[in-house]
Amino acid sequence: MQQKDNLVIDTRLGANNILVLIPHAGRASQNTAVAPMMAFGRKLAEHLHCFTVMNGKYRPSIVDMNDVRAIRKRKRITDDFLLRIREFKNEISENNLIPLVLIINKGTDGQPSDIILGYGQGERSRKDRPHRPTMAPSMLSKIRMSLEDNGFSTSIADTDSLLCGRESYCLNQLFRQKNYIDGFYDPTVRSLVVTIAPEKLADEDCAAGTGRLFSRALAEYGDSMSLVRRVAVSAIETSKPQDLRYIFRVHGDNPKNDMIRESYIDELARSISANGLLHPLVLLQKNDGRYKILCGFRRFQAIRRLGRQWVEAKTLNEEDFTTEDFFNISLAENTKRRNLNPVEIGNFLESAGRELGLNNARLAEQFGESLAIGKPGSNVSQSTIHKYRKLYQLRERGESPEMISDIINDRLRFSIAAEVLAPIKVPLDRDSLYLDIVKPLAPTRPQLIQIIKILRSVHPRLSKAISDPHVRKILEQAVHSSHRANSFIHALRKAGDQQPEENQQTFTSTVEALRKDVFGAKANKQDFNITRSSKGRKKSLTLHIRLQEQSMEQMVANLKQLLTDEYRLKELHKLLKKSSTS
Repeated sequence: MQQKDNLVIDTRLGANNILVLIPHAGRASQNTAVAPMMAFGRKLAEHLHCFTVMNGKYRPSIVDMNDVRAIRKRKRITDDFLLRIREFKNEISENNLIPLVLIINKGTDGQPSDIILGYGQGERSRKDRPHRPTMAPSMLSKIRMSLEDNGFSTSIADTDSLLCGRESYCLNQLFRQKNYIDGFYDPTVRSLVVTIAPEKLADEDCAAGTGRLFSRALAEYGDSMSLVRRVAVSAIETSKPQDLRYIFRVHGDNPKNDMIRESYIDELARSISANGLLHPLVLLQKNDGRYKILCGFRRFQAIRRLGRQWVEAKTLNEEDFTTEDFFNISLAENTKRRNLNPVEIGNFLESAGRELGLNNARLAEQFGESLAIGKPGSNVSQSTIHKYRKLYQLRERGESPEMISDIINDRLRFSIAAEVLAPIKVPLDRDSLYLDIVKPLAPTRPQLIQIIKILRSVHPRLSKAISDPHVRKILEQAVHSSHRANSFIHALRKAGDQQPEENQQTFTSTVEALRKDVFGAKANKQDFNITRSSKGRKKSLTLHIRLQEQSMEQMVANLKQLLTDEYRLKELHKLLKKSSTS
């Protein structure tokens, strides 16, 4: 069955000045997974480390990809094929290398040699056979000798044959024609038409072997780029989740997680504008001919904000490393200049755990020391990893945005966020506690635990307890005192000791809320009620439920829900104990 991934314009990033174009790479047949010419091109790209653009999508009967006139009639093909050629050529030129473009085609049976070479040679003063050379004959002779040394027989295309690539519309002339296509003219480009005999591309294995030998012959003509090179900003992808799989610095591409400090990006952009990019990006070459970011997402944002077209980057091939390698590289690069904040640590651990299939124990073992979390001199515990990942979950769900922002900006301690706030299951309770209690009162961790305990004696739901009029009044007074958290705690306790009648009201309101939440808004005391009694030192709660034949199943289901909700029952018991001693 024909593979869908062959029906594409296959583009590959390279690491030298050679750009290989295969106008018609063909399509896979029922007997092959990959078309022979495509197999040749991929093997060539693998061994020669060259840029490649291979058409495995459009058949010659649809459009002749050797004919620029035919391509220009179709914008989509122009964008997919010609513009990618220009992007790759520009990247080579931008890195101060002279591009060598090879246009490779499959020949016909009975051709005079294994490989026919054409360099735009025609006949001088002949309008029907114009002479438009795209390479110096001396260099052609050297390439031909290398091919012969590797077992290929070669010949030069006849001047009356289109195999020489002399016509203005040939791909071979693409960079030689002034005012033909904007942005392509570059007389420094050297190009060559290479026509390979069919028997050298007989099947997938044969074609791959030919590609391997061909790459060996051309290797000496490839001038390697440096590890740090100039890359087009437009070639860096950030739109897909997979493009951001190694980015754990907090960024603003997702609107609901828009925690990024805009002032930081502006400041970074001004610094780059004044001093240049001090630390290059680290990019991965993808199989689709683009790049994705391994390290430097915020530097990339600053560069893009400045409107720069090119950026310095260290480029790595995605196929040369394992996923674990990339996480280690990304962590090392990101912690080299600035420690990660707790949210970014949580992002990293969650991403590494998901991508590498590691549990908390393995994450602690593998990354705990590098992340510098936990107590100095001791191993990082699983519970510590769990707390950091808990922060990631809050951020990913879009909950508590101000709390996440304050952690990032060092306005909220991680221990309070991870150990006290994050475990609160109800987002409304957690947000209310943070915004109305933690931010204005700035309690310590022990103080906050006391506050939560007292508030839950007012109402099991923290948001409702905080919205209680008496609590609001005490809170307003505490905010203006010199010791805000302590004042709030003492006032709450005092109010609780002096208001047994209000405890009764709180108990009643809690039962009413429980009745409404579990049994529905229409339920009354006859359907469901809880009363309390005290005989001597013994205290008890009595549960009253009315069972009716028509609603028996629903009532039993509701009762099961209540009896499994230990949290609600414990809070009722606390209220009973407190009120009976008042």
